[in-house]
Amino acid sequence: MMRPLFLFLGYFVFQGILAQVSVENTRTLEWAEYYYMNKVYDKAQSHYLKVGEDLPLESRRNFSKIYALKGQLQQAAQVLRPLVDSDSAQVNDYYYFASYLTDNDQLRDEYRRKAIRLPIEEVRKQSPTSWKSPYQLTPLTLNTEGPEFGAHLMTIHNNTLLIYTQKQSNVYTKGLGPRMGSKHSIFNLYQAQWNPETFQTKEVQAFPLGVNSVFQDGPSSWDPNDQILYLTRSSENIQKQKTLQLDIYAGSTAGGKKQIAQPLPFNIKGYSSLHPAVSEPDRRLYFASDRPGGFGGMDLYYVDILGGGNYSSPVNLGPDVNTQGDEVFPFVHQGKYLFYSAKTGNGKLSPKLAINTVDVRWNVMELPSPFKSKQDDFSFYLEENLDYGFLSSNREQGKGDDDLYAFKFTPQLAGLEDAYTYNPIDTLIVSQNSVLKNDEELMGAQDPLTALFQKEAELVKNVKHGILQLNPNGTFLYKNLSPTAIQDSFTYTVKSKYGKSKEIKVLLQRAEVAIEQLPEVLKKTFLPIFYPFNNSNLLIDYKDRVDAVVAALKANPHMIVEVSSYSDCRGSKAYNLKLSQERNQTIIDYIKEQIETENRIFGKGYGEETIAENTSGDYLIVGGAFFNQENALTQQKVIDSFGYKSEIQKLDNGVYRIIVGQADSYAGAQEIVDTLLEKNQKTWIKKSDCDYLSEAIHLQNRRTDFKVIRY
Repeated sequence: MMRPLFLFLGYFVFQGILAQVSVENTRTLEWAEYYYMNKVYDKAQSHYLKVGEDLPLESRRNFSKIYALKGQLQQAAQVLRPLVDSDSAQVNDYYYFASYLTDNDQLRDEYRRKAIRLPIEEVRKQSPTSWKSPYQLTPLTLNTEGPEFGAHLMTIHNNTLLIYTQKQSNVYTKGLGPRMGSKHSIFNLYQAQWNPETFQTKEVQAFPLGVNSVFQDGPSSWDPNDQILYLTRSSENIQKQKTLQLDIYAGSTAGGKKQIAQPLPFNIKGYSSLHPAVSEPDRRLYFASDRPGGFGGMDLYYVDILGGGNYSSPVNLGPDVNTQGDEVFPFVHQGKYLFYSAKTGNGKLSPKLAINTVDVRWNVMELPSPFKSKQDDFSFYLEENLDYGFLSSNREQGKGDDDLYAFKFTPQLAGLEDAYTYNPIDTLIVSQNSVLKNDEELMGAQDPLTALFQKEAELVKNVKHGILQLNPNGTFLYKNLSPTAIQDSFTYTVKSKYGKSKEIKVLLQRAEVAIEQLPEVLKKTFLPIFYPFNNSNLLIDYKDRVDAVVAALKANPHMIVEVSSYSDCRGSKAYNLKLSQERNQTIIDYIKEQIETENRIFGKGYGEETIAENTSGDYLIVGGAFFNQENALTQQKVIDSFGYKSEIQKLDNGVYRIIVGQADSYAGAQEIVDTLLEKNQKTWIKKSDCDYLSEAIHLQNRRTDFKVIRY
């Protein structure tokens, strides 16, 4: 007889050891990710190290970044190597790994080549069809029947000017003659005083000669750091065919003196370079070019601004952005967000936003209406503080050709309800899957521009059954203090400089392991205990069952179990509640004495309150029975006029019965009957429906249940 028990306990012990290691590592990783997300890097590193060689591949990504932040690139590469050599590696992993290989150029280039061949995988939710854009485009008053495009701002001596490109003035065309021909219009740069509050312009005038020329000038971009104006201009090298070639020029205004713009060294004879765009944070100059080595048509490139008139070699932005068609009019915000326009299938320019992930890899998305129309939409520009922006378009509501439009930056904040599962012992740790994650995805699907600014979570309504720490980045900690409560919740808003979202609810659901999910040996351990009527010999008659629960808890040190006891509906409600509580506490006390970590076992008695359609009293006071519902309603009004709150029950035989009240004792019920009789209202006493239930049903209600919260 000892051998089966030995095998039974042996299985428990073996499974318990495995579960203990798994749970401990999971908890350690949860804390590591939480500290990483909240930039407590020393604690994050300490927790990653505790997991050791069992560190999952996905966890190596953030762990390696901690080493990189500390300048320990060799350790960063060592941690990341198993991930980049696996099938789980992402594009960014290859680039980061390559950046850590400072002493192996050949291997670094190999991983960069791997990265360029992989697609950027970014799953974005579809925008709801009911979403209405919060942006409104306002045409500028300086628009004419001719083309105006390429608007940007330039601030000199605290004077903000609107710079844009317009058809060349006759002042500059006198010397042009037959020297060159073009099927396109010739343009010059213009400036105007700009009022950002009213979107009004005044003192519109062309730039003087020196910036403008007799050739094509514009569009342009302003570098406030070096006070240099970069512009597109016709090449000085007139081709034999007298066709238009465009190059990029730069003219300095440092010291208050305007210098004649000079061509930049990366221009190529026979190919155009145009549409310069300064990215000030990372000191780069983006532009479009049809130079050899691209993907076809006009591609987007960048060069590093090295200072002193020097620039790096041009770098193609790669296959995420560039295609066989034309990509033109780049604009970069904060060194990470690239706006540009690409030729679509109908030959029109369509505006796009590309978010830099790493190196020259981008996540590209379309800009929705009103920025996108059925016509050409291009030359997107945003003011530095994200208060307003500009767009060029030849859409039908304009004055004629390409027009300039301004818009207030008015993003709409929104969010989605979230749900998380907790157990009542451990702190719930939410890091990577923060409450803002789904919100960001929703807002990004509706409006890609919401990716450009920081958002925070702000608590509105706190939890009821525990302690919550909600961080601005959406990560949070939750510790439950009422283990028998199966749900908790809190609400928050998404906030930014542009306002707040509506309140968003987060549901916290207590964990529970279904019997079907347990191993076969445990399925029989947590079966209910059923009691004979008024039985009290718990630890004698059911000791084997309770001892089996003890054995399971000992063998599985992380297991959490809830004990719940119930009674039948006979007897008073107060008595039944007390009886179930006593039974429940007897079991809990017995188990706690034999296990470590006593809070792994908890629960309470519920009496008869969970019995479906159970009345609260053993005796009912009936105020009438009618086959006609209207008659029952009439009588109910009479009874309620004496201060009662009766209810009407429809029985299976179609009779409508008026229940005046309920009582635990016959004497209490008789008191109500006598009171109503004095008011000429005849009522009678009836035992509750509970009294007519079978003993089999009563036995099912007299029980103790075990629920496994965590295994």
